[in-house]
Amino acid sequence: MRSLKLATGLGVLAVCAAAAGAELQRCPPAGARTIVVTGTAAVRVPPDRVSFSVGVETEAPSVAKAIDANSAKVATLLAALRRKGVDPKQMQTSNVDITSRDRRDKKLPGFRVANVVTVTLEDPGKAGEVLHAAVSAGANQMAGLRFFVGDPGRLRKRGLELAFQDAKAKAELLAGLAKQSLGNVVCVSEAGSPATDQYDYRGYTARNRAQVPVEAGIEEINFGVGVVFELK
Repeated sequence: MRSLKLATGLGVLAVCAAAAGAELQRCPPAGARTIVVTGTAAVRVPPDRVSFSVGVETEAPSVAKAIDANSAKVATLLAALRRKGVDPKQMQTSNVDITSRDRRDKKLPGFRVANVVTVTLEDPGKAGEVLHAAVSAGANQMAGLRFFVGDPGRLRKRGLELAFQDAKAKAELLAGLAKQSLGNVVCVSEAGSPATDQYDYRGYTARNRAQVPVEAGIEEINFGVGVVFELK
């Protein structure tokens, strides 16, 4: 944590910035004639990223045959994704599994191989057609559909402004109820990184439907500050 002190005509303002990913940092203990409030704000924007996982699961009497069959189908899947404009940098193998037991832990007559690829797109509008292309190319596993904002930090200034305004409005209300006047800001603390409410759909398999209608919706980025005011 770093602390930056700014000398102002109204007093001394201490701004305590939290490390990235940390919880809301608290101001030092306030004096007797102060009021401590928290302010929150949510900035709602369309998501500009989407990610999902698609894969192929195959069974065969031997490990070698299961791997060969699976590898051929995965190669077909990856080629179909590339034809849809998915860059190789946007694809990453996220799981490879070989097992001789089913999901109820019963022995299989042979072996099952699963290979899953996670795709991240910079255009959420392409998700439906890419998913459909994956299914058409033989994908029989689909999970983890998630829309998100690639750079929530670009919304930080607006989010913190709104959160501070919320904190000040609360402080003015409480000071008025106490028949006091609001004075200078003594301390402000902020969360180091915004929290994002993300839409996450899991357990969706390619067997559910051939067409894949997808709606991106709206992403909500949450910000918070803690503020200590003097009371006059």
